[in-house]
Amino acid sequence: MPHVAVMNKSTAIADADIQKMIPAFSHQWNKDLAPVWGIDAAAFAFVPAGHSPAAGAWWVVFLDDSDSADALAYHDLTDEGLPISKVFVKTLRADRSSISVGATHEICEMAVDPWLNSAYQDKRNMFWAGEVCDPVEADRYGYDIGGVVVTDFVTPDWFAHEHGPTRPLLDFKNYVRKPFEILSEGYAQKFEHNRGWIQMNGAQTRASKTAVAPAGSRRDRRIRQSGSWIRSNPVR
Repeated sequence: MPHVAVMNKSTAIADADIQKMIPAFSHQWNKDLAPVWGIDAAAFAFVPAGHSPAAGAWWVVFLDDSDSADALAYHDLTDEGLPISKVFVKTLRADRSSISVGATHEICEMAVDPWLNSAYQDKRNMFWAGEVCDPVEADRYGYDIGGVVVTDFVTPDWFAHEHGPTRPLLDFKNYVRKPFEILSEGYAQKFEHNRGWIQMNGAQTRASKTAVAPAGSRRDRRIRQSGSWIRSNPVR
């Protein structure tokens, strides 16, 4: 069972406001995401300032400003190789985006692809990155859990596996109508043999900051050659 340490290093949000979100984080992971994706249950705990998370814990850290241009939030690995989600409170507010949706976007993707290396092959032998919230990214596609709005996410059927159901549920809130569909504000990455990793954008995403992968992020590293990777900044 992953133990997820939630920490507040932001001056722009109170500890109490983050603590109110934690039951929704836990419910979405354990009740909604886990049955769909077959992942282990997780336990969330808030770690107050001045205290250290338990050894081996995965991290969710709320910070003030993005450490990567135009990134509202992203997940990565710590220097110890454990999953971490970063949520940039001031950057999200400046973008008029939901903090809880931004946080749960990264938490869900951290849950399904903790080591940042999953991909799914389609019938044309192209591979799609295992980012389960990107295709349905937008606050308006989120849903309420106990007064906290959380992100939508795609199901395994979005990746059109060969023996899927005849009438699949492609995303948790049933906005998507066909496999590999990207909603208006969403995006997805796929690998083509002659082009490498490329990003596919929804109609509104093409003109937004989310169309550009944050430097050092997982999306950015897929597109770059490994010799030019940029590390994301560690959390101190």
